[in-house]
Amino acid sequence: MINCLVIDDEQAAIDVIKFHVKSIPFLNIVAVSLGPVEALEIIYTQKIDLIFIDIQMPELSGLDFIKLTKGRCKFILTTAYKQYALDGYEHNVIDYLLKPISFERLLQAVQKAQDILFPPTIPIEVPSNSGIKTKDFIFVKTDNRMQKIFFSEILFIEGLGNYVTFNTTKGKFVSLLNMKDLEGNETLPHDNFLRVHRSFIISLDKIEYVEGGNIYLDKDTPIPLGDTYKNLLWTALDSRIVPAKKSY
Repeated sequence: MINCLVIDDEQAAIDVIKFHVKSIPFLNIVAVSLGPVEALEIIYTQKIDLIFIDIQMPELSGLDFIKLTKGRCKFILTTAYKQYALDGYEHNVIDYLLKPISFERLLQAVQKAQDILFPPTIPIEVPSNSGIKTKDFIFVKTDNRMQKIFFSEILFIEGLGNYVTFNTTKGKFVSLLNMKDLEGNETLPHDNFLRVHRSFIISLDKIEYVEGGNIYLDKDTPIPLGDTYKNLLWTALDSRIVPAKKSY
């Protein structure tokens, strides 16, 4: 999880970032501040990894604030003026966002931040000569640790851009991977995991029923079934389907 601080002298600008961040599971807004002086105290009393900061503020400019922190945090600049972009890069910030900030642009910026704060790691499979039974689990990097995930615990995997969420019986784990990483290199057992949508891979064992273009892992968890994946699903389930008797 990346702990964030938002600094802007306009509450509306803070609210836009907060709204977007709600849809990004690996971000956590620890605090917000309408002024940089107040924010200085926050970064020295709380764990902050990433700061969204406006460049033009009355007490202290965003660029001057960055100098004062002496590399303590990573920064994404927010500004209404394109001419400040070059200044930002000279201060080694991760990215700059031009207001009004779109979700897609913010997501792109925070993915850069995640690459820097937590370098991506491809899932690790246990070597066959290790003496440990293989194909039971993988390790994936989530937050700042390597998380062991048993295949039997995975309900479904949801992809969004360059990260995925492993939804398991023990909770959710977000990792900087994409769907191609999981489909390739035989990371997941092909006999039990199937991509059923451009954004979803499911465990066939966890299917409760299929109805109305959705796959239900339980009554409250519908997974959309993409049109291009329907034949793959029925082929995968073919040996498990009990043929219905003809009615006369």
